[in-house]
Amino acid sequence: MAERLYNSPLFKGARDYGKARCDTWFILSAKHGLVDPSEIIAPYDESLVGMPPTERRKWSQEIFSRLVENTSSTDRIILLAGKPYREFLVPLLQARGNEVAAPLSGLGIGSQAGWLLKLTTEHERLRDLDRLYELLRRLGDHLGGPRVLASCTGKNDWPGKGIYLFFEPNEMRMSAPFDFRLVRIGTHSVSSGSKTTLWNRLRTHRGGETDGSGNHRGSIFRLHVGEALIKSRGLEDDFSTWGKGQSASSAIRKTEANLERLVSNYLGQMSLLWLAIEDPAGPASDRAYLERNLIGLVSGPFGPIDLPSRTWLGNYSSKSAITSSGLWNINHVDHSYDPRALDVLEQYVEVSIGAAPKPTGPLAPKDWHKRSQSVLGAKQLSLLEGQE
Repeated sequence: MAERLYNSPLFKGARDYGKARCDTWFILSAKHGLVDPSEIIAPYDESLVGMPPTERRKWSQEIFSRLVENTSSTDRIILLAGKPYREFLVPLLQARGNEVAAPLSGLGIGSQAGWLLKLTTEHERLRDLDRLYELLRRLGDHLGGPRVLASCTGKNDWPGKGIYLFFEPNEMRMSAPFDFRLVRIGTHSVSSGSKTTLWNRLRTHRGGETDGSGNHRGSIFRLHVGEALIKSRGLEDDFSTWGKGQSASSAIRKTEANLERLVSNYLGQMSLLWLAIEDPAGPASDRAYLERNLIGLVSGPFGPIDLPSRTWLGNYSSKSAITSSGLWNINHVDHSYDPRALDVLEQYVEVSIGAAPKPTGPLAPKDWHKRSQSVLGAKQLSLLEGQE
């Protein structure tokens, strides 16, 4: 069979991806065109690499004609193939009405094979990641979809306490490339006695409703986005005061005003979901438990499964926690997540959509915070023991 003819790690990984995550999959062959995996074909040595554009156009048209016979214009098509195989085929599919994704396009050949292998070796985590996004879809359906931050006001029906989850335009999941990927997970009131509300935190991130003003010294989210904007545009000399100090004079704030507006514009285009969790403020709250573990699931000690795009602004950050995680988060990005957090999340989603009553007490595992602190202390001790 054709699927057994190709032995490279890259093909095997792409084959496993197609089998596990797509309804139907085909092989793109330079010699045989569109090949069904069960088809019997003879070995050959032919590639589109180096082939003249006119011949590649002809090949792409033949592939397109076969795909028209075997697919619908409403199908979403994932291409795990190099640029010579995609270049002229993608426009034909898009003109037909198909949504097309090429999730490996930002990676080199070696990195592509490594990422596909990661899907296999971390299959349990991928399963949990899929479950997370499915729960967020259910939540989003109830909320009427994610809300664009720039359109958010205090007049919206915000819960007093909760967690928020941000998505960014053009940042898609690699393992499910038609879904937006999470770029920040956060909460508020994790200090005992804190009175901060969910909307107060979101308003601080958003900045001024009409003028784009903002204060990055009151929002770590704004701080990191602004710092990445500075580096991406080579503006270090113009904004040398950015992030310096917990407060600033009116004169300094004035020099930073244009950048604050850029940050507000960037953040304002993001969309978010939120989940009501009306538990007492504190570091052992259910909100803190979910924040820590959802960040750990998305990023974690082995890095994200759904990598950021090459054009993601966070790639310019000086914070390795951001560049390595693909999240606008610093804390918990290397945390080994507790799978039980998804059960807790699901219970709160059920509450939010009206399918379950509000809990009368914490839903997170008992003493989770004490255990996590013990683990952190043990890790710190082992590092110290390794120093001379």
